[in-house]
Amino acid sequence: MNTAGTTSVRTRRISGVDAARGLALLGMMTVHVLPTISESGQDASWAGLLFTGRPSALFAMLAGVGLSLLSGGAGRGHSGAQLAGDRKAIAMRAVIVVLIGLVIASLNSGVAIILVHYGLLFLLALPFLSLGAVPLFALAGAWVAATPVAYWWLHNDLRSSWEGFPDMWRLWHSPGVADLFTPSLLGMDLALTGYYPLLLWPAYLFTGMAIGRLQLQRTATALKLAGVGLGLAAVSYGVHLWMLWQSPLVPELAARYGWSNAEMRAELMVGTFQVPLVTEDLWFLLATPHQGSTMDLIHTIGTSMLVLGLCLLIAEKLRWVLAPLIGAGAMPLTLYVAHLVVLHFWRGTPVPDFLTFLTEYSPMQMTLILIVGALGAGLLRFVLRRRGPLEAFTHAAGNAAAGR
Repeated sequence: MNTAGTTSVRTRRISGVDAARGLALLGMMTVHVLPTISESGQDASWAGLLFTGRPSALFAMLAGVGLSLLSGGAGRGHSGAQLAGDRKAIAMRAVIVVLIGLVIASLNSGVAIILVHYGLLFLLALPFLSLGAVPLFALAGAWVAATPVAYWWLHNDLRSSWEGFPDMWRLWHSPGVADLFTPSLLGMDLALTGYYPLLLWPAYLFTGMAIGRLQLQRTATALKLAGVGLGLAAVSYGVHLWMLWQSPLVPELAARYGWSNAEMRAELMVGTFQVPLVTEDLWFLLATPHQGSTMDLIHTIGTSMLVLGLCLLIAEKLRWVLAPLIGAGAMPLTLYVAHLVVLHFWRGTPVPDFLTFLTEYSPMQMTLILIVGALGAGLLRFVLRRRGPLEAFTHAAGNAAAGR
């Protein structure tokens, strides 16, 4: 949900970036509704295998791409007064996104909402807006190398020294307004124990910022992104599959928790947080979604680069064919919030009579409704060339803060 788009509706957007963001949005909608593990618990579902963890990582990476495009695009970032204005605009947009996230957490959507973390990532990016591609790639690489080690060490050290860690230091829900009154718990959840730990997620942001400094309109750039992404994704997932099928980890964990090998393997494929994997020494080699391990970060960065590279290759050539997807990707904040509202009513929250029909849909039907609705809104946005309501609001507020 990139609120850091272009500075003018007349500035030509990069269709491939919007298309990739649209795919991330549809992937998140799918996995927010469909089960990730079969009813028997023996197998991961197709939705779990394809979409658990990858769309949210793609969103975060594209946030970095959007920030670089806003602050100068290819080459180096703005400097001087322009850079100061960029930082003010982005900071204002970040605050708005955080506030929206805090408020929308009150809904019964059944979703681990990313907006608060997303807005805070924008703020974390501010000191690095002037950097070029090389230092940003170096920063991203260092983050991938170092922060899983720090995350693993902190979790295991705190488990041994703090009674109740991490259960007493985790919200187990999306951060909301009420959590502002327990700042220590909120801070620990945001940084370390929550669904999108800010200790780890800047890896996606910095990778995206580095990519945003490249010549994204060039075919060679798109091919390199797709090729490197495919390589990273394939190698990391190969290590992960070896861990699941050849290493002794699965039978050891299954015996410890009283599960079958198939149940434990399904858990490690999609990650439902029922097993504290971070306590294992081999955690670094697992690409289980939302674990933040070394292999998880490498794999999801790789899949994100692959999707973006492919979208850059085809979106401009098939601009009108992909118009609904491109348009949806250009208004993701609006569509993300809208789908949370729909899920709030679909999950059985008392609704007005005219909305009771929502509760009658099956998960597959609701998935199709969300996808068709998002693509329909995207097509309308593409044709009208107008921002979504929330994108227009954050854009105007950011420009006002920057004095533009």
